[in-house]
Amino acid sequence: MSFEILDKDLAGRIGKLRTRSGIIETPALFPVINPIKQVVTLNEISNIGFNQVITNAYLLKRHYGDLVKEVSIHKLLNWDKPIMTDSGAYQLLMYGKVDVSPEEILKYEIEIGTDIGVILDIPTQWGRPRNIVLLEVEETLRRARAALVKARMWDPDHKMLIVGPVQGGDKLGILSYSAEKIGELGFDIYAIGSPTTLLEEYDFSMIMRMIATVKARLPPGKPVHLFGAGHPLILPFAVAMGVDFFDSASYVLYARDDRIILRDRTVRLNEIKVDRIPCNCPVCRKYSVKELMSMNKAERERLLAIHNLYVLWEEIQEIKARIKEGTLWEYLEEKAGGDARVKSALLALRKGLRALLKVIPDESGRVRALHITSVESLYRPEIVRHVERLLNNYEPPQGCIVLVLPGELLDRPYIRDSIVYWLIDQLSTNNLLSRVHVVINNPVLGPIPYEISEIYPLSQHEYPEPIPGYLRSFSYHLLRKYLVKLRGRGFTDIMVIMKENYEKIINELMNIGFKEVTILEAKSRQELYALIPWVIREIGNI
Repeated sequence: MSFEILDKDLAGRIGKLRTRSGIIETPALFPVINPIKQVVTLNEISNIGFNQVITNAYLLKRHYGDLVKEVSIHKLLNWDKPIMTDSGAYQLLMYGKVDVSPEEILKYEIEIGTDIGVILDIPTQWGRPRNIVLLEVEETLRRARAALVKARMWDPDHKMLIVGPVQGGDKLGILSYSAEKIGELGFDIYAIGSPTTLLEEYDFSMIMRMIATVKARLPPGKPVHLFGAGHPLILPFAVAMGVDFFDSASYVLYARDDRIILRDRTVRLNEIKVDRIPCNCPVCRKYSVKELMSMNKAERERLLAIHNLYVLWEEIQEIKARIKEGTLWEYLEEKAGGDARVKSALLALRKGLRALLKVIPDESGRVRALHITSVESLYRPEIVRHVERLLNNYEPPQGCIVLVLPGELLDRPYIRDSIVYWLIDQLSTNNLLSRVHVVINNPVLGPIPYEISEIYPLSQHEYPEPIPGYLRSFSYHLLRKYLVKLRGRGFTDIMVIMKENYEKIINELMNIGFKEVTILEAKSRQELYALIPWVIREIGNI
Protein backbone atom coordinates (compact mmCIF):
# COMPACT_ATOMS: atom_id res chain seq x y z
CA MET A 1 0.00 0.00 0.00
CA SER A 2 1.30 3.43 -0.93
CA PHE A 3 -0.27 6.57 0.51
CA GLU A 4 1.59 9.73 -0.45
CA ILE A 5 0.62 13.01 1.21
CA LEU A 6 1.04 15.93 -1.19
CA ASP A 7 -0.38 18.92 0.65
CA LYS A 8 -1.80 19.80 4.07
CA ASP A 9 -3.91 22.39 5.81
CA LEU A 10 -5.09 22.00 9.40
CA ALA A 11 -5.24 18.19 9.75
CA GLY A 12 -6.67 17.87 6.25
CA ARG A 13 -4.52 16.54 3.46
CA ILE A 14 -4.40 15.96 -0.24
CA GLY A 15 -2.86 12.58 -0.92
CA LYS A 16 -2.60 9.75 -3.40
CA LEU A 17 -3.61 6.22 -2.50
CA ARG A 18 -2.36 3.64 -4.96
CA THR A 19 -4.60 0.66 -5.66
CA ARG A 20 -4.22 -2.03 -8.31
CA SER A 21 -6.96 -0.34 -10.36
CA GLY A 22 -5.58 3.16 -10.17
CA ILE A 23 -4.81 6.10 -7.92
CA ILE A 24 -7.38 7.71 -5.63
CA GLU A 25 -6.69 11.33 -4.78
CA THR A 26 -7.83 12.37 -1.32
CA PRO A 27 -10.07 13.72 0.00
CA ALA A 28 -12.36 11.43 -1.95
CA LEU A 29 -16.01 10.39 -1.79
CA PHE A 30 -17.13 6.93 -2.86
CA PRO A 31 -20.69 6.99 -4.21
CA VAL A 32 -22.55 3.91 -2.95
CA ILE A 33 -23.54 1.59 -5.77
CA ASN A 34 -26.47 -0.77 -5.32
CA PRO A 35 -25.33 -3.89 -7.19
CA ILE A 36 -28.93 -4.94 -7.81
CA LYS A 37 -30.49 -1.68 -9.00
CA GLN A 38 -28.54 1.46 -9.78
CA VAL A 39 -30.49 4.69 -10.26
CA VAL A 40 -27.52 6.54 -11.78
CA THR A 41 -25.36 4.55 -14.17
CA LEU A 42 -21.68 4.07 -13.48
CA ASN A 43 -20.90 5.81 -16.75
CA GLU A 44 -22.81 8.89 -15.54
CA ILE A 45 -21.00 8.73 -12.18
CA SER A 46 -17.67 8.63 -13.99
CA ASN A 47 -18.63 11.55 -16.25
CA ILE A 48 -19.49 13.67 -13.22
CA GLY A 49 -15.90 13.19 -12.06
CA PHE A 50 -15.86 10.37 -9.52
CA ASN A 51 -12.90 8.02 -9.87
CA GLN A 52 -14.00 5.47 -7.26
CA VAL A 53 -17.16 3.75 -6.02
CA ILE A 54 -18.20 1.49 -3.17
CA THR A 55 -20.61 -1.42 -3.32
CA ASN A 56 -21.68 -4.24 -1.05
CA ALA A 57 -19.89 -7.59 -1.25
CA TYR A 58 -22.53 -9.23 0.92
CA LEU A 59 -25.32 -8.30 -1.53
CA LEU A 60 -23.15 -9.40 -4.46
CA LYS A 61 -22.61 -12.77 -2.83
CA ARG A 62 -26.30 -13.23 -2.07
CA HIS A 63 -27.55 -12.30 -5.53
CA TYR A 64 -24.74 -13.35 -7.86
CA GLY A 65 -22.68 -15.84 -5.86
CA ASP A 66 -19.70 -17.36 -7.69
CA LEU A 67 -20.50 -15.53 -10.92
CA VAL A 68 -18.69 -12.45 -9.60
CA LYS A 69 -15.61 -14.56 -8.86
CA GLU A 70 -15.64 -15.90 -12.38
CA VAL A 71 -15.91 -12.56 -14.18
CA SER A 72 -14.50 -10.22 -11.46
CA ILE A 73 -16.31 -7.34 -9.83
CA HIS A 74 -14.88 -4.83 -12.30
CA LYS A 75 -16.29 -6.63 -15.33
CA LEU A 76 -19.62 -7.27 -13.62
CA LEU A 77 -20.03 -3.54 -12.94
CA ASN A 78 -18.23 -2.48 -16.13
CA TRP A 79 -15.97 -0.20 -14.09
CA ASP A 80 -12.19 -0.21 -14.53
CA LYS A 81 -11.42 2.22 -11.69
CA PRO A 82 -10.96 1.53 -7.96
CA ILE A 83 -13.80 -0.30 -6.20
CA MET A 84 -14.30 -0.57 -2.47
CA THR A 85 -16.63 -3.19 -0.99
CA ASP A 86 -18.41 -3.22 2.33
CA SER A 87 -18.78 -6.58 4.00
CA GLY A 88 -22.39 -6.57 5.16
CA ALA A 89 -21.81 -4.70 8.40
CA TYR A 90 -24.49 -2.15 7.43
CA GLN A 91 -27.03 -4.98 7.01
CA LEU A 92 -25.88 -6.33 10.37
CA LEU A 93 -26.52 -2.92 11.90
CA MET A 94 -29.96 -2.59 10.28
CA TYR A 95 -31.29 -6.16 10.59
CA GLY A 96 -29.29 -7.71 13.40
CA LYS A 97 -27.67 -10.53 11.44
CA VAL A 98 -26.12 -11.55 8.13
CA ASP A 99 -25.90 -15.03 6.61
CA VAL A 100 -22.16 -15.04 6.17
CA SER A 101 -19.11 -15.43 8.41
CA PRO A 102 -16.30 -12.87 8.64
CA GLU A 103 -13.92 -15.35 6.99
CA GLU A 104 -16.30 -16.12 4.13
CA ILE A 105 -16.92 -12.51 3.18
CA LEU A 106 -13.24 -11.57 3.43
CA LYS A 107 -12.26 -14.44 1.13
CA TYR A 108 -15.09 -13.49 -1.26
CA GLU A 109 -13.87 -9.87 -1.42
CA ILE A 110 -10.38 -11.08 -2.30
CA GLU A 111 -11.64 -13.57 -4.89
CA ILE A 112 -13.88 -11.11 -6.75
CA GLY A 113 -10.99 -8.67 -7.19
CA THR A 114 -12.00 -5.87 -4.85
CA ASP A 115 -9.43 -3.09 -4.61
CA ILE A 116 -10.34 -2.09 -1.06
CA GLY A 117 -12.17 -4.52 1.21
CA VAL A 118 -13.76 -3.87 4.60
CA ILE A 119 -13.74 -6.63 7.22
CA LEU A 120 -17.03 -7.77 8.74
CA ASP A 121 -17.02 -5.93 12.06
CA ILE A 122 -19.74 -5.36 14.66
CA PRO A 123 -21.14 -1.84 14.17
CA THR A 124 -22.05 0.04 17.33
CA GLN A 125 -25.77 0.61 17.70
CA TRP A 126 -26.82 3.82 19.40
CA GLY A 127 -28.31 3.41 22.84
CA ARG A 128 -26.58 0.10 23.56
CA PRO A 129 -25.36 -0.36 27.16
CA ARG A 130 -21.70 0.39 27.66
CA ASN A 131 -20.79 -3.16 28.66
CA ILE A 132 -22.40 -4.58 25.52
CA VAL A 133 -20.58 -2.05 23.31
CA LEU A 134 -17.27 -3.05 24.90
CA LEU A 135 -17.94 -6.73 24.23
CA GLU A 136 -18.81 -5.93 20.60
CA VAL A 137 -15.62 -3.88 20.21
CA GLU A 138 -13.58 -6.78 21.57
CA GLU A 139 -15.25 -9.07 19.01
CA THR A 140 -14.44 -6.58 16.24
CA LEU A 141 -10.80 -6.57 17.37
CA ARG A 142 -10.74 -10.38 17.39
CA ARG A 143 -12.14 -10.43 13.87
CA ALA A 144 -9.63 -7.78 12.78
CA ARG A 145 -6.66 -9.85 13.98
CA ALA A 146 -8.03 -12.97 12.33
CA ALA A 147 -8.73 -11.12 9.07
CA LEU A 148 -5.12 -10.00 8.70
CA VAL A 149 -3.87 -13.55 9.25
CA LYS A 150 -6.32 -14.97 6.70
CA ALA A 151 -5.59 -12.20 4.19
CA ARG A 152 -1.91 -13.08 4.17
CA MET A 153 -2.88 -16.66 3.26
CA TRP A 154 -5.52 -15.85 0.63
CA ASP A 155 -3.89 -12.73 -0.82
CA PRO A 156 -0.12 -13.25 -0.47
CA ASP A 157 0.65 -10.52 -3.01
CA HIS A 158 -1.49 -8.05 -1.05
CA LYS A 159 -3.53 -7.00 -4.05
CA MET A 160 -6.51 -5.97 -1.93
CA LEU A 161 -6.15 -3.16 0.59
CA ILE A 162 -7.90 -3.96 3.86
CA VAL A 163 -9.95 -1.55 5.98
CA GLY A 164 -9.98 -1.87 9.77
CA PRO A 165 -13.11 -0.24 11.28
CA VAL A 166 -13.00 1.56 14.62
CA GLN A 167 -16.17 1.10 16.66
CA GLY A 168 -17.49 2.44 19.95
CA GLY A 169 -19.88 5.17 18.79
CA ASP A 170 -20.43 7.95 21.29
CA LYS A 171 -18.80 5.92 24.08
CA LEU A 172 -15.63 7.94 23.57
CA GLY A 173 -13.55 5.99 26.08
CA ILE A 174 -14.32 2.73 24.30
CA LEU A 175 -13.85 4.41 20.94
CA SER A 176 -10.38 5.57 21.99
CA TYR A 177 -9.51 2.07 23.18
CA SER A 178 -10.79 0.58 19.92
CA ALA A 179 -8.73 3.04 17.85
CA GLU A 180 -5.58 2.38 19.84
CA LYS A 181 -5.83 -1.40 19.61
CA ILE A 182 -6.83 -1.63 15.95
CA GLY A 183 -4.22 1.01 15.10
CA GLU A 184 -1.54 -1.40 16.33
CA LEU A 185 -2.55 -4.06 13.80
CA GLY A 186 -1.26 -2.40 10.64
CA PHE A 187 -4.34 -2.11 8.43
CA ASP A 188 -3.95 -0.31 5.11
CA ILE A 189 -6.89 2.02 5.83
CA TYR A 190 -8.81 2.75 9.01
CA ALA A 191 -12.48 3.63 9.17
CA ILE A 192 -14.70 5.35 11.73
CA GLY A 193 -17.92 3.40 12.01
CA SER A 194 -21.53 3.98 12.95
CA PRO A 195 -22.05 7.75 12.53
CA THR A 196 -25.27 7.25 10.52
CA THR A 197 -27.65 8.17 13.34
CA LEU A 198 -25.67 11.30 14.15
CA LEU A 199 -25.62 12.33 10.50
CA GLU A 200 -29.37 11.86 10.20
CA GLU A 201 -29.86 14.05 13.27
CA TYR A 202 -27.28 16.62 12.10
CA ASP A 203 -25.33 16.07 15.34
CA PHE A 204 -22.11 17.29 13.76
CA SER A 205 -20.58 18.21 17.10
CA MET A 206 -20.49 14.60 18.31
CA ILE A 207 -19.09 13.46 14.96
CA MET A 208 -16.23 15.92 15.39
CA ARG A 209 -15.56 14.55 18.87
CA MET A 210 -15.56 11.01 17.52
CA ILE A 211 -13.12 11.88 14.74
CA ALA A 212 -10.81 13.70 17.15
CA THR A 213 -10.84 10.73 19.53
CA VAL A 214 -9.99 8.27 16.77
CA LYS A 215 -7.39 10.40 14.99
CA ALA A 216 -5.47 10.92 18.22
CA ARG A 217 -4.91 7.14 18.47
CA LEU A 218 -4.39 6.02 14.88
CA PRO A 219 -1.06 5.99 13.00
CA PRO A 220 -0.84 9.48 11.42
CA GLY A 221 0.44 8.24 8.06
CA LYS A 222 -2.52 5.98 7.27
CA PRO A 223 -5.67 7.11 5.41
CA VAL A 224 -8.91 7.34 7.39
CA HIS A 225 -12.44 6.70 6.11
CA LEU A 226 -15.68 8.02 7.63
CA PHE A 227 -18.60 5.72 6.87
CA GLY A 228 -21.89 7.18 5.66
CA ALA A 229 -20.92 10.87 5.44
CA GLY A 230 -22.31 12.46 2.31
CA HIS A 231 -23.37 16.06 2.81
CA PRO A 232 -21.43 19.24 1.97
CA LEU A 233 -22.12 20.59 5.45
CA ILE A 234 -20.02 17.91 7.17
CA LEU A 235 -17.39 17.06 4.53
CA PRO A 236 -15.01 20.03 5.01
CA PHE A 237 -15.12 19.72 8.80
CA ALA A 238 -14.31 16.01 8.68
CA VAL A 239 -11.48 16.67 6.22
CA ALA A 240 -10.11 19.42 8.48
CA MET A 241 -9.96 16.82 11.27
CA GLY A 242 -7.97 14.43 9.10
CA VAL A 243 -10.56 12.25 7.34
CA ASP A 244 -9.47 11.23 3.83
CA PHE A 245 -12.34 9.11 2.48
CA PHE A 246 -16.12 9.13 2.63
CA ASP A 247 -18.90 6.99 1.24
CA SER A 248 -22.56 7.77 0.95
CA ALA A 249 -25.81 6.83 -0.71
CA SER A 250 -27.24 10.22 0.26
CA TYR A 251 -27.33 11.35 -3.36
CA VAL A 252 -29.98 8.77 -4.26
CA LEU A 253 -31.71 8.48 -0.87
CA TYR A 254 -32.37 12.21 -0.85
CA ALA A 255 -33.48 12.16 -4.49
CA ARG A 256 -35.95 9.37 -3.73
CA ASP A 257 -37.59 11.74 -1.25
CA ASP A 258 -37.40 14.75 -3.66
CA ARG A 259 -34.71 16.32 -1.52
CA ILE A 260 -32.03 18.43 -3.13
CA ILE A 261 -28.51 18.73 -1.74
CA LEU A 262 -27.03 22.22 -1.96
CA ARG A 263 -23.63 23.35 -0.70
CA ASP A 264 -25.06 24.90 2.48
CA ARG A 265 -28.41 23.15 3.02
CA THR A 266 -30.91 20.54 1.92
CA VAL A 267 -34.30 21.55 0.49
CA ARG A 268 -37.30 19.73 -0.90
CA LEU A 269 -38.06 20.33 -4.54
CA ASN A 270 -41.54 21.66 -3.78
CA GLU A 271 -40.06 24.19 -1.33
CA ILE A 272 -38.03 25.97 -3.99
CA LYS A 273 -39.82 29.24 -4.75
CA VAL A 274 -37.81 30.30 -7.79
CA ASP A 275 -38.04 28.92 -11.32
CA ARG A 276 -34.76 27.03 -11.20
CA ILE A 277 -32.63 25.29 -8.58
CA PRO A 278 -29.74 27.63 -7.65
CA CYS A 279 -27.14 25.37 -9.24
CA ASN A 280 -25.19 25.29 -12.49
CA CYS A 281 -25.02 21.52 -13.01
CA PRO A 282 -26.35 20.11 -16.34
CA VAL A 283 -29.62 19.02 -14.73
CA CYS A 284 -30.36 22.44 -13.26
CA ARG A 285 -29.34 24.24 -16.44
CA LYS A 286 -31.69 22.10 -18.53
CA TYR A 287 -34.77 21.69 -16.36
CA SER A 288 -36.86 24.12 -14.37
CA VAL A 289 -38.38 23.23 -11.02
CA LYS A 290 -41.79 22.98 -12.66
CA GLU A 291 -40.49 20.60 -15.32
CA LEU A 292 -38.87 18.37 -12.70
CA MET A 293 -42.06 18.32 -10.62
CA SER A 294 -44.11 17.25 -13.65
CA MET A 295 -41.89 14.25 -14.47
CA ASN A 296 -42.65 10.68 -13.48
CA LYS A 297 -41.15 9.60 -10.18
CA ALA A 298 -38.36 7.40 -11.60
CA GLU A 299 -36.99 9.98 -14.02
CA ARG A 300 -37.15 12.78 -11.45
CA GLU A 301 -35.32 10.59 -8.93
CA ARG A 302 -32.56 9.87 -11.45
CA LEU A 303 -32.09 13.52 -12.37
CA LEU A 304 -32.11 14.74 -8.78
CA ALA A 305 -29.59 12.03 -7.87
CA ILE A 306 -27.32 13.28 -10.67
CA HIS A 307 -27.70 16.84 -9.38
CA ASN A 308 -26.83 15.70 -5.85
CA LEU A 309 -23.71 13.94 -7.12
CA TYR A 310 -22.58 17.09 -8.91
CA VAL A 311 -22.95 19.10 -5.72
CA LEU A 312 -20.95 16.53 -3.74
CA TRP A 313 -18.23 16.45 -6.39
CA GLU A 314 -18.01 20.25 -6.42
CA GLU A 315 -17.73 20.29 -2.64
CA ILE A 316 -14.78 17.89 -2.73
CA GLN A 317 -13.09 20.10 -5.35
CA GLU A 318 -13.66 23.19 -3.20
CA ILE A 319 -12.12 21.44 -0.18
CA LYS A 320 -9.06 20.44 -2.23
CA ALA A 321 -8.66 23.98 -3.49
CA ARG A 322 -8.89 25.33 0.05
CA ILE A 323 -6.22 22.92 1.26
CA LYS A 324 -3.89 23.98 -1.55
CA GLU A 325 -4.56 27.66 -0.85
CA GLY A 326 -4.24 27.21 2.90
CA THR A 327 -7.69 28.70 3.49
CA LEU A 328 -9.54 25.69 4.87
CA TRP A 329 -10.17 27.36 8.23
CA GLU A 330 -11.69 30.40 6.53
CA TYR A 331 -13.95 28.05 4.58
CA LEU A 332 -15.12 26.37 7.79
CA GLU A 333 -16.01 29.75 9.26
CA GLU A 334 -18.00 30.56 6.13
CA LYS A 335 -19.86 27.26 6.41
CA ALA A 336 -20.62 27.79 10.09
CA GLY A 337 -21.87 31.35 9.64
CA GLY A 338 -25.47 30.53 8.81
CA ASP A 339 -26.27 27.23 10.55
CA ALA A 340 -26.24 26.68 14.30
CA ARG A 341 -25.60 22.94 13.91
CA VAL A 342 -22.58 23.59 11.74
CA LYS A 343 -21.37 26.25 14.18
CA SER A 344 -21.46 23.56 16.86
CA ALA A 345 -19.23 21.44 14.63
CA LEU A 346 -16.74 24.29 14.40
CA LEU A 347 -16.72 24.72 18.17
CA ALA A 348 -16.08 21.00 18.62
CA LEU A 349 -13.49 20.99 15.85
CA ARG A 350 -11.41 23.73 17.47
CA LYS A 351 -11.07 21.57 20.59
CA GLY A 352 -10.30 18.48 18.55
CA LEU A 353 -7.61 20.22 16.52
CA ARG A 354 -5.86 21.29 19.72
CA ALA A 355 -5.26 17.61 20.46
CA LEU A 356 -3.93 17.10 16.93
CA LEU A 357 -1.41 19.96 16.91
CA LYS A 358 1.46 17.48 16.61
CA VAL A 359 0.22 16.33 13.20
CA ILE A 360 -0.74 19.80 11.92
CA PRO A 361 2.13 21.49 10.07
CA ASP A 362 3.50 24.77 11.42
CA GLU A 363 2.99 26.30 8.01
CA SER A 364 2.32 24.94 4.56
CA GLY A 365 5.13 26.78 2.81
CA ARG A 366 2.70 29.28 1.32
CA VAL A 367 3.11 32.97 2.13
CA ARG A 368 -0.42 34.03 2.95
CA ALA A 369 -2.16 36.03 5.63
CA LEU A 370 -4.47 34.63 8.27
CA HIS A 371 -7.81 36.39 8.28
CA ILE A 372 -8.95 36.89 11.86
CA THR A 373 -12.62 37.73 11.63
CA SER A 374 -14.36 36.13 14.62
CA VAL A 375 -13.86 34.59 18.03
CA GLU A 376 -13.45 31.22 16.29
CA SER A 377 -10.52 32.59 14.28
CA LEU A 378 -8.57 32.94 17.52
CA TYR A 379 -8.69 29.18 17.98
CA ARG A 380 -7.13 28.21 14.67
CA PRO A 381 -4.05 26.01 15.21
CA GLU A 382 -1.51 28.62 14.11
CA ILE A 383 -2.68 31.02 16.81
CA VAL A 384 -3.09 28.36 19.50
CA ARG A 385 0.43 27.12 18.79
CA HIS A 386 1.87 30.66 18.95
CA VAL A 387 0.18 31.41 22.29
CA GLU A 388 1.37 28.16 23.85
CA ARG A 389 4.94 28.73 22.68
CA LEU A 390 4.97 32.33 23.84
CA LEU A 391 3.69 31.53 27.32
CA ASN A 392 5.46 28.21 27.85
CA ASN A 393 8.57 28.03 25.65
CA TYR A 394 9.74 31.52 24.73
CA GLU A 395 12.67 32.81 26.80
CA PRO A 396 12.57 36.63 26.89
CA PRO A 397 15.84 38.59 26.98
CA GLN A 398 17.23 39.50 30.39
CA GLY A 399 16.41 42.94 31.69
CA CYS A 400 14.41 44.88 34.23
CA ILE A 401 12.11 47.09 32.13
CA VAL A 402 9.21 46.07 29.87
CA LEU A 403 8.27 48.55 27.16
CA VAL A 404 4.91 47.89 25.48
CA LEU A 405 4.12 49.66 22.21
CA PRO A 406 0.68 49.90 20.52
CA GLY A 407 0.54 47.57 17.52
CA GLU A 408 -2.22 49.59 15.82
CA LEU A 409 0.25 52.41 15.16
CA LEU A 410 3.03 50.24 13.74
CA ASP A 411 3.62 48.50 10.45
CA ARG A 412 4.23 44.76 10.24
CA PRO A 413 6.66 43.13 10.51
CA TYR A 414 7.25 45.23 13.59
CA ILE A 415 10.99 44.71 13.64
CA ARG A 416 11.19 46.60 10.34
CA ASP A 417 8.89 49.47 11.32
CA SER A 418 10.77 52.79 11.19
CA ILE A 419 9.73 53.83 14.70
CA VAL A 420 10.70 50.48 16.21
CA TYR A 421 13.95 50.47 14.25
CA TRP A 422 14.76 53.98 15.52
CA LEU A 423 13.82 53.04 19.10
CA ILE A 424 16.08 50.00 19.10
CA ASP A 425 18.91 52.00 17.56
CA GLN A 426 18.60 54.72 20.22
CA LEU A 427 18.45 52.20 23.07
CA SER A 428 21.55 50.51 21.70
CA THR A 429 23.40 53.81 21.20
CA ASN A 430 22.70 54.77 24.81
CA ASN A 431 23.71 51.32 26.12
CA LEU A 432 20.16 50.70 27.38
CA LEU A 433 19.05 47.82 25.16
CA SER A 434 20.19 45.14 27.60
CA ARG A 435 17.86 46.60 30.23
CA VAL A 436 14.71 46.74 28.09
CA HIS A 437 12.39 44.08 26.66
CA VAL A 438 10.42 45.68 23.80
CA VAL A 439 6.98 44.17 23.25
CA ILE A 440 4.40 45.23 20.68
CA ASN A 441 0.81 44.66 21.73
CA ASN A 442 -0.92 43.48 18.58
CA PRO A 443 -4.63 44.46 18.70
CA VAL A 444 -5.77 40.87 18.07
CA LEU A 445 -2.83 38.55 18.86
CA GLY A 446 -1.63 40.30 21.98
CA PRO A 447 2.04 40.64 23.01
CA ILE A 448 4.66 40.13 20.31
CA PRO A 449 8.31 40.49 21.40
CA TYR A 450 9.98 42.51 18.67
CA GLU A 451 12.73 39.87 18.28
CA ILE A 452 10.25 37.28 16.97
CA SER A 453 7.86 39.60 15.15
CA GLU A 454 8.73 38.17 11.71
CA ILE A 455 7.75 34.62 12.65
CA TYR A 456 4.59 33.30 11.00
CA PRO A 457 1.80 34.34 11.59
CA LEU A 458 2.79 37.34 13.72
CA SER A 459 3.26 39.52 10.66
CA GLN A 460 1.07 37.61 8.21
CA HIS A 461 -2.46 38.27 9.40
CA GLU A 462 -5.36 40.62 8.76
CA TYR A 463 -8.13 41.83 11.05
CA PRO A 464 -11.23 44.02 10.64
CA GLU A 465 -11.18 47.71 11.45
CA PRO A 466 -12.47 49.19 13.62
CA ILE A 467 -11.27 46.34 15.80
CA PRO A 468 -14.18 44.46 17.45
CA GLY A 469 -14.22 44.46 21.22
CA TYR A 470 -13.94 40.68 21.51
CA LEU A 471 -10.67 40.70 19.57
CA ARG A 472 -9.23 43.54 21.63
CA SER A 473 -10.26 41.76 24.84
CA PHE A 474 -8.42 38.62 23.72
CA SER A 475 -5.34 40.74 22.98
CA TYR A 476 -5.23 42.35 26.41
CA HIS A 477 -5.99 39.04 28.13
CA LEU A 478 -2.85 37.56 26.55
CA LEU A 479 -0.85 40.69 27.31
CA ARG A 480 -1.69 40.38 30.98
CA LYS A 481 -0.69 36.69 31.04
CA TYR A 482 2.59 37.47 29.34
CA LEU A 483 3.36 40.33 31.73
CA VAL A 484 2.71 38.04 34.68
CA LYS A 485 5.28 35.68 33.16
CA LEU A 486 7.79 38.56 32.81
CA ARG A 487 7.18 39.70 36.39
CA GLY A 488 8.04 36.18 37.51
CA ARG A 489 11.25 36.35 35.46
CA GLY A 490 12.52 39.36 37.41
CA PHE A 491 11.30 42.37 35.43
CA THR A 492 10.53 45.18 37.88
CA ASP A 493 9.27 48.14 35.84
CA ILE A 494 6.83 48.53 32.96
CA MET A 495 6.06 51.34 30.53
CA VAL A 496 2.94 50.93 28.38
CA ILE A 497 2.03 53.18 25.47
CA MET A 498 -1.62 52.77 24.50
CA LYS A 499 -3.60 54.20 21.62
CA GLU A 500 -6.57 54.78 23.91
CA ASN A 501 -7.04 55.03 27.64
CA TYR A 502 -8.61 51.75 28.79
CA GLU A 503 -9.21 52.17 32.50
CA LYS A 504 -9.95 48.50 33.16
CA ILE A 505 -6.77 47.39 31.43
CA ILE A 506 -4.72 49.99 33.28
CA ASN A 507 -6.07 48.80 36.63
CA GLU A 508 -5.18 45.21 35.78
CA LEU A 509 -1.63 46.23 34.83
CA MET A 510 -1.25 48.12 38.11
CA ASN A 511 -2.12 44.94 40.05
CA ILE A 512 0.40 42.57 38.46
CA GLY A 513 3.11 43.55 40.95
CA PHE A 514 5.56 45.70 39.01
CA LYS A 515 7.56 48.16 41.13
CA GLU A 516 6.80 51.03 38.77
CA VAL A 517 4.02 51.25 36.15
CA THR A 518 3.95 54.08 33.61
CA ILE A 519 0.98 54.45 31.26
CA LEU A 520 1.25 56.77 28.25
CA GLU A 521 -1.19 57.54 25.45
CA ALA A 522 -0.42 58.00 21.75
CA LYS A 523 -3.34 58.44 19.38
CA SER A 524 -1.23 58.53 16.20
CA ARG A 525 2.17 57.57 14.80
CA GLN A 526 3.25 61.19 15.14
CA GLU A 527 2.43 61.20 18.86
CA LEU A 528 4.18 57.84 19.31
CA TYR A 529 7.24 59.16 17.50
CA ALA A 530 7.28 62.25 19.72
CA LEU A 531 7.22 60.11 22.87
CA ILE A 532 10.29 58.03 22.03
CA PRO A 533 12.98 60.54 23.21
CA TRP A 534 11.15 60.97 26.53
CA VAL A 535 10.82 57.18 26.92
CA ILE A 536 14.55 56.69 26.33
CA ARG A 537 15.44 59.36 28.92
CA GLU A 538 13.09 57.78 31.49
CA ILE A 539 14.56 54.33 30.88
CA GLY A 540 18.01 55.81 31.46
CA ASN A 541 16.84 57.16 34.82
CA ILE A 542 15.47 53.84 36.08
